Amino acid sequence: MADKTPPKGNIHHSPYDQWIPPESPPPSDSDPKPDPDPDKNKDLSGLVPNITVDWGGLPSFNFPPPGESSGNDDHNTETPATPPIKVDLGGMRAAENSLLNLGRTAVDAYQGLRQDVLSAKDTVFGQQDTDWVKDPSVDQHVPTERPGQIQDMAREFAASMNPVMERALLFMGSTLELYGRYIALVNKTGQTYSEVDRHARFPEQGKDVTVFNSGDLHLGHGVPPSPGP
Repeated sequence: MADKTPPKGNIHHSPYDQWIPPESPPPSDSDPKPDPDPDKNKDLSGLVPNITVDWGGLPSFNFPPPGESSGNDDHNTETPATPPIKVDLGGMRAAENSLLNLGRTAVDAYQGLRQDVLSAKDTVFGQQDTDWVKDPSVDQHVPTERPGQIQDMAREFAASMNPVMERALLFMGSTLELYGRYIALVNKTGQTYSEVDRHARFPEQGKDVTVFNSGDLHLGHGVPPSPGP
């Protein structure tokens, strides 16, 4: 029995209607082809950094910041009036020590991985695989000089995988270098605070000094200075 349910919408279809997908155009020689592996067969070991931790201990905060003068010159005797600055240098030094210890651990792990990759990359996938035969004189299998069955496949795989591993080591080493620069900036910050403290002076007695009202500082936004007492 035919279905007498009226079709939905305003389009009426015959029971003989059917959808025929359009034919796809045949591929042409001008279609772009995927790029081959750009690093295949490349030796990128020269890009792999050798990372070390130069600091045996943290430089003292009593040293002038790198690139700054020692503070002995007196070409500028003006000391700007500023609100009180409270810095926990002990807490900063503890955090810095923690960062440095974590950095040493990460560098040791990186160096171990770097050594494993660079020392085994020519053999780890079976690139030097050879056939084995049974030697009746010793009743065991011994290697021959004939290439093994997986040698060609292993060399083809290594041609692409070795550059990938070396680039991964490059990214890891670069990240550790940035981490070290961050620790150096933390140390320079502590030295800068100490340098500021060494140059700090109390106002001369009886002299009017313009200062900031610390109560007017909100979320890093200051207000114009007000005359001091």
